[in-house]
Amino acid sequence: MARFRKAAAVLAAGCSAALLTGLAPAGNGIEDESARAIVDKARTELAAARSVHMVAHAAGEEGEAALDLRFDVDGNCAGSVSLPRGGGRAEIVKRGQDIWVKPDGAFLRSQVPAPAADGAAALIGDRWLHGTSGDALLRKLTDVCDLKDFQRAYASHLATGDLSKGGRATVGGSPAVTVTATRGGDTVTFYVATEGEPRLLRLEGREDGRSARADFLDYGAPVPARTPPPEQSVDISGLR
Repeated sequence: MARFRKAAAVLAAGCSAALLTGLAPAGNGIEDESARAIVDKARTELAAARSVHMVAHAAGEEGEAALDLRFDVDGNCAGSVSLPRGGGRAEIVKRGQDIWVKPDGAFLRSQVPAPAADGAAALIGDRWLHGTSGDALLRKLTDVCDLKDFQRAYASHLATGDLSKGGRATVGGSPAVTVTATRGGDTVTFYVATEGEPRLLRLEGREDGRSARADFLDYGAPVPARTPPPEQSVDISGLR
């Protein structure tokens, strides 16, 4: 019996260690790569992503802007955008060619000419404005939802800059290695995951006098499919 208990204890310890090892993310060795290799692998991971959640903030002379968006390569998205200079905030939902926008009063006034802004606010109230990606008034928001466009922009971003590898960092509890790209007076720091896939976790820097930071979360997670119901929406044609 004593031998059985000892054997059981050894077996249990072995199983626990195996389970913990399986649950813990494995180091990917990216911190041992060159600065260029780190950035290139992060670029590859982002280019291959079917969806991602981006939380971004930017500040400049015009004020602060913010974006919290889940978007995918099919053009679907859900999230919010806040404009600088008191430009207001709007929630966004896009599925296929259909797009819904729920603007606050400040957002409407910044996007609609003054004489029509009050009428638009009265028409929409606390509802969603519904249209399609072909509507001129919604074109800019439609472009924001395009993950493919963002992937293309990142692929060429500071490609000719000087790269220097930094140290270790943590982004949202995930370990990362940093690489800083410099071109003229502009700098951008890439934070790349050192566990699991070498994914881009954060971009942070200063460019053209503006500072910005963007975090990238939930790679591959589906964009929420729920759309505002008809009774909570008003067609954009009512603004014309």
